[in-house]
Amino acid sequence: MSDKRSIVAFDCGNSSCRVILGNYENGKIITRIIKQIENRMVKFNEYYHWDILYLYNELLDGLKTIVKEDIKIDSIGICTWGVDFAFFNEEESMISNPCSYRNEHGNEILNALSDETRENLFYLTGILSDRINSAYLMKSLLNNSSLIKNNSKKVLMVPDILNFFFTGVQLNEPSELSTTQLFDVSSKAISKEACEVLGINPSLFCNIPKHGERISNLKDIVKEQLEIDYDIPVICVPSHDTAAAILAIPSNTANFSFISAGTWALIGSEIEKPIITEDVISNGFTNELGAFGKITLLKNSPGMFIVQKLKSEYEAEINKKISWKDIDKMIMESEGKDIPLFIVTDSRYFNPINMSNEIWNYFIQTNQVKTGKKWELIFSSFNYSMACNFAINLEKIDKINNKKFESVYMVGGGTQNKILCQLTANIAKKKVITCGKESTSLGNILSQIKYFENEKTIEDLRNIISRSIDTTSYYIDSNNNSILNSYYDLLNKKEFSNG
Repeated sequence: MSDKRSIVAFDCGNSSCRVILGNYENGKIITRIIKQIENRMVKFNEYYHWDILYLYNELLDGLKTIVKEDIKIDSIGICTWGVDFAFFNEEESMISNPCSYRNEHGNEILNALSDETRENLFYLTGILSDRINSAYLMKSLLNNSSLIKNNSKKVLMVPDILNFFFTGVQLNEPSELSTTQLFDVSSKAISKEACEVLGINPSLFCNIPKHGERISNLKDIVKEQLEIDYDIPVICVPSHDTAAAILAIPSNTANFSFISAGTWALIGSEIEKPIITEDVISNGFTNELGAFGKITLLKNSPGMFIVQKLKSEYEAEINKKISWKDIDKMIMESEGKDIPLFIVTDSRYFNPINMSNEIWNYFIQTNQVKTGKKWELIFSSFNYSMACNFAINLEKIDKINNKKFESVYMVGGGTQNKILCQLTANIAKKKVITCGKESTSLGNILSQIKYFENEKTIEDLRNIISRSIDTTSYYIDSNNNSILNSYYDLLNKKEFSNG
């Protein structure tokens, strides 16, 4: 069988979605962005929603572009962010657009649970009780909406929704399902016990396919819209973007540490079996399902969302668009000055109305601001503070794994921030190996290659990545103990913390 394929990956993130064409030939993948789609939450009444029909139409338009280039599509796979979902009725109609995890309603359910119940849920599922887990917003919506309570027959996660729109088949992909905290990562099935604890009917969930399997072919109506007369299989890939990105790390070892730096920063290690211990829960880690049955032991931490909001606020203040290079120049101008720090995991930075005001007010509150330009200090502080957060959690990963990782792989859009990458190497005292921002798409494509070449192992797939991408290594070039010590000092000052 020829290994020449034209494979489409949908890579949907919080801020943008992309249609990526992967040309797979001679054991290498070359990717090309076909279409980039802006994605944003829509506030309607008291809830933030995602406009899923708009996203579906734009993804379909991306497929039309490929077809118009006279390219025969061999397969399609869909990846998105985690935890968000929508309910469907008996007629398989979506009851409302998916709600965003940025809503606070699920947090109200979590706050009502005792510490004992939260710990019990962790031991039932391997997943840490966290405000963004789907289970809590699901419960809130079922409690507060009679329409949803009385009409819901199935629940689909965001990538499941898109798979359903394209194929007509309702399934729950397992890596995405693990972000609900209703999925047992050990048995790889819905935890009926966890569902019972939270009062959620397990019958809401669908069959769970395996990675590398065909979900179905594109629906006939979709083929008509594309004006094609051949079938295109839609493949079950690791639909949670983190799981897909970690699959595309070109490591030649079975156990490694990573940072997936996107809207969220996921800091962790890939392991064979979940680690469900007091040490994991006390350090705030969780066991999500990765690609092909692997486990990603990770800490879900704030990421580039903070600096994306800062950039948009700065642009609004100066009334013009700027590039990330412009921001880097501002940061370089602050070199040699005392850089204030802020605790990136503090709840005040979760989704504030004005991010820069929150950070600046924290600097004032903690007596860190003396001289310097506001925006230079804020942008610099983001890099230093984020690198400290990375370093602290990488140290915890070493401890939990009982292993010292000398290097860490970094994937996602954050890899373009060279200053952050170098600071992470210096403060964490580890070599940082960046694998580019296309890791999610590449992991998506690898899973589709597995469909065509089932004999390939994960090691074989990662060898394809090694041949397909260039990596960049950042070595320790200075000692930043004082910065990390200052960050620890702020962490220990409870009077300045919102938890």
